Amino acid sequence: MANIYTKIEFDDLTDDLQDLAAIIGIENVRKLMETNSGAQFYIPKITRLDSFIRKYLEENRKRDSKELAKELSCSVQFIRLKMKQFKSFAKG
Repeated sequence: MANIYTKIEFDDLTDDLQDLAAIIGIENVRKLMETNSGAQFYIPKITRLDSFIRKYLEENRKRDSKELAKELSCSVQFIRLKMKQFKSFAKG
């Protein structure tokens, strides 16, 4: 028997799945539906990835906070707060 998910076309998808298919392709959306049906995904803003933010700020410690804030789409206050929170900045 053929895999039923291969029959799903772009127009059959809900609006949010169409948005996803436009980015990752219909085949990947079909695979997600096949393997994760019923699951809900939250896609966070980049600033919610503390491990990434720590590494990024450490790698760019000499750069201006305003530039970093613009790149990360956040406030300068957020950058300064994270710099204080990450102990490596206090030592370096």
